[in-house]
Amino acid sequence: MKNLRNLVILFLSLTLIIPTGCQTFRNMDNSGKNAIVGGTAGGAVGAGIGALIGGGRGTWIGALIGSAIGAGAGAAIGHSMDKQKNELEKELDKLRQEMDAKDSAIMVKEITDNNNLKAIKVVLGDAILFKTGSSTLSPQADAALSRIAYNLNQNPGTHITVIGYTDNTGGYELNMELSKQRANSVRNYLISQGVAADRITAEGDGWNNPITSNATAAGRAQNRRVELYIYASEQMIKDAEY
Repeated sequence: MKNLRNLVILFLSLTLIIPTGCQTFRNMDNSGKNAIVGGTAGGAVGAGIGALIGGGRGTWIGALIGSAIGAGAGAAIGHSMDKQKNELEKELDKLRQEMDAKDSAIMVKEITDNNNLKAIKVVLGDAILFKTGSSTLSPQADAALSRIAYNLNQNPGTHITVIGYTDNTGGYELNMELSKQRANSVRNYLISQGVAADRITAEGDGWNNPITSNATAAGRAQNRRVELYIYASEQMIKDAEY
């Protein structure tokens, strides 16, 4: 019943948001799409429609403004996030090539935040960051995080949430603590590189929210990761409104 209700809400919302039809929306450039998303954020009451459209953890990231965000502000923030994501992807692509790493070791994705605004999700695999059972950053982690820190310093209007994850080997409490330590190690490194401390929050989620099955060694390796969510701060949203 809950899923049916959500589908009805989504259908009604989309008929209001995109009255010109799906084909028109698909044919728009990024600025037009950003304006539609930003202009309807407040009416969607943030994560309400955002959770249905964006899906995943990203829809719960960011301060919920709770009032309508204008189309112009949505377009401006969308453009800014597109630019930041493209720049970050280029830097991390270079690192992949230098390290001869698999694409799954470092991933950059576009997501939707609490306010239906564009945001960025970065996934760093355990092999890049830590040795098994450790929260001490590896030399490869320095290389990746220094590039991310540079990107964040070039885009001071964004905030960052760092979430650490483990596989299901060992006790639950032990893994929760390890995931928190790993998230804080990443946060502390970014701060050491000049990123303002009040821009970054860190938390651990242990073995919760696995991205694949823990039944195999390969699956457990994928689940050991740190995710960074980069999104518009409340001040950035306010500035974009004027």
